[in-house]
Order: sequence, then structure tokens, then C-alpha cells
Amino acid sequence: MLASVLIISAIVLSYTLIARFSHFPYWPTYFLLWRYVLLNWSSQVTLTAKYKQAVFLLKCGLMNPIWTLFWYLDEWLFPEYRFTMIKPIFIVGQPRSGTTLLHRTLANDYQHFFAIRHSEWRYPFICVQQLFALFGINRRLATKNYWPNTVAGRLAAKMHPDTLADWEEDGIFFEECFLHHFFIFLRFPYPTLLHTVDQFQSLPAGVRQQMLNTHHLVIKKIAYLRQQPTAYYLSKEVTSHTKIPALIALYPEARFIIVTRPAAAFMSSLSGLMRTSTQAKNGIDPMSLPNWHDVFIQRMRDDSLYLTGLCQQQIPLERQIPITWRHLVSQLFTTINAIYQQLELELPNDFSIKLKQLDEYQQKRQRQYDYDMMELTGFEQFDQFVKTIEIRFNQLIIKQ
Repeated sequence: MLASVLIISAIVLSYTLIARFSHFPYWPTYFLLWRYVLLNWSSQVTLTAKYKQAVFLLKCGLMNPIWTLFWYLDEWLFPEYRFTMIKPIFIVGQPRSGTTLLHRTLANDYQHFFAIRHSEWRYPFICVQQLFALFGINRRLATKNYWPNTVAGRLAAKMHPDTLADWEEDGIFFEECFLHHFFIFLRFPYPTLLHTVDQFQSLPAGVRQQMLNTHHLVIKKIAYLRQQPTAYYLSKEVTSHTKIPALIALYPEARFIIVTRPAAAFMSSLSGLMRTSTQAKNGIDPMSLPNWHDVFIQRMRDDSLYLTGLCQQQIPLERQIPITWRHLVSQLFTTINAIYQQLELELPNDFSIKLKQLDEYQQKRQRQYDYDMMELTGFEQFDQFVKTIEIRFNQLIIKQ
């Protein structure tokens, strides 16, 4: 009996020590999520949904010692990765504004850019990624759908296709590793939780710095694996704009591609995706939750105003490249060419050919899903900003 107690005590102590030195998750959020799972009950959140949420958190907690050991194994085996230089370009704007199309299109120009795959955000370790390559796991990840094979999952895959080998945005890392991001609201759609998991600036200064430093090191790890010393790191962060001021300070030479779409259009599409994604992840229809819709709309209203002020007052104008959703989806080649000119880059011949083919496909593409158009108030200032971006983009086209 005593031996068992000693063994259990040793395991708990070892786990606690490892967790103390782990870079992620952000433990206060982790335990807050557990509190919501265990104590926040309603008829709209089924036992099945609670089970899925609990399994997600258990996996995160139980795997933490292993991920921590892998992190420090990288430090021991590949210390030179820290000397890799990062030149970032940040794609910012609201979701459902063509940012995924832009991000994944530019990421296919391996000469000038490198991006990060979903599986690399989820497993941000050099040694793990090398093992994936050695045993051919990367090939299997290319066919592994992020979305479940359910009615909601198949619809979500049409709205936002995503395999674990697809290029994905930085928010995946903050969601799946730190558990502190707007995306975590899709797994835990409790209206009173959103503000806590979404607000970056409300975190203690030391925590914010630690998160951004860890994010910076993860980018360096993937850059080390890519071995493209002259390539720009291509970032996409369209749902956590409160990080941008800190990123401006961290990367003083960074460029920002600003992508805009009128509020009624992007919000109607986003509302449909939010609902479908939440149903796919845990079976909860968030529209059935009291106040969920109002909290979501207010959050997006506030974020749109914040993004407007960010572009008008904090991101230096000379570091912005303004484009619009309308031009991106209807004149892809022209839009990409304008971006390259602003970056003073040459379009590679092979990439240019693929770009023209994709442009033709985009013009013929038919949407495979529907959503209801919304009537919104409080987005007037953002819509005026969208018009300003369109004027600025047209000026870029004239210069070509």
C-alpha cells in the first residue's frame, strides 16, 4: 500500500514539475475550461458534447509531459534553429474575406514564401516533424480530414477545407496548444467564456510575452526545417487582432496585407461557418444557447472597429498592402501580381502559370453551400473602411 502511494506521489510530482516548465498550454485557461465542462450545465449541451470536451482537455493534459520533453529535446539536438532569421508578412482582415485563398495561394510559391501546415502548428517540434517525414506519416496527414465524417463535418469541410497537411493560420497554434484563442469558443461555446479566451491584451504582460516568444520560436523551428533563408514567413491571423500591436513591436520590418469585405457579406458567411463548425466539433447547435448569437455579433462588431483603428492608426501606411475580397476572387492573378509589385518580387514562371489556371477556376467556381444574409447595425464605420481599402487597391492597379 505504501509503495503504491509512493509511486503515485512520484508520478504526480514528476508531472507537476514537467508542467511547471512547459511552454503551453496556458494553465489558467485550461482549468477554466474544465470548470465550464463540469459546472456549466444546460439542456442545450448534451452529455455527448460534455464528453467530447472532456476528452479534448484530458488529451491535452495527459500529453503535456510528452510535448514538453519534445520541446526540450529540440533545444538539445537542434540549438542552431534559434539563429534562423524570420521575415514575416501578416495577412490580416476579417474571416470569410478570402484570406484562406490568399494564404494558401501565396504559400505555393516556395521560392519567396514559407507557411506552416496544420500538423506543424499542432506538433511544433523539429524532432516530431522529422519522425513524421522518416516514417511517411506526412503522406497520411495529407489525406487526414480535420473535420469529422458527419453531416455537419462534411458541410464544414465544404465551407473551409482543411486536412492536417494544409497551410493554416497562426490561430491554430494558439487554440490547440495554448487553448487561448477565439477558435476555442468553437469547442466550448459558452457565451460567458468568450471574452476570457478571446482577449489577448487582458492577459498579464509576462504571459503575453511568453506566448509571443513561444510562437516566435515555433516559426523558427519550421523555418529551420524548410531551409529557405531568403523566404518570407507567411502568417495569417484574422481572428485575434489584439495581438497585432505586439507583433508590430516584435517584427518592426514586417509587412501587412489587409484584406477586406463588406460586413454583411463576411458576417453572413462567418455566422454559418461558426454554427456548422461548432456542431461538427461537439454536436452543439450554438444558436440554441441563450445569448450566444448576441455575444458573437458584439464580439465581431468590436473586433471590426478595432481592426479599422489598427489599420488607420497603428500599422504604418507604408507597410500595408490593401486588397479586397471582390478583386481577389474575381481577378486573382491581377491581385497577386499587385502584391508582388508592392513586395518588389518577381513572379516565378511556374507559379505564374499555376496562378492563371487557378484564376480561371475561381471565375467558374460555384459555391457548394448556402447561408442566410444578415441585416447588421454597428458596422458602418468598418464598411466605410472597406471602401477606403478598395480605393487604395484601385490605385495600386493603376500603377501596374
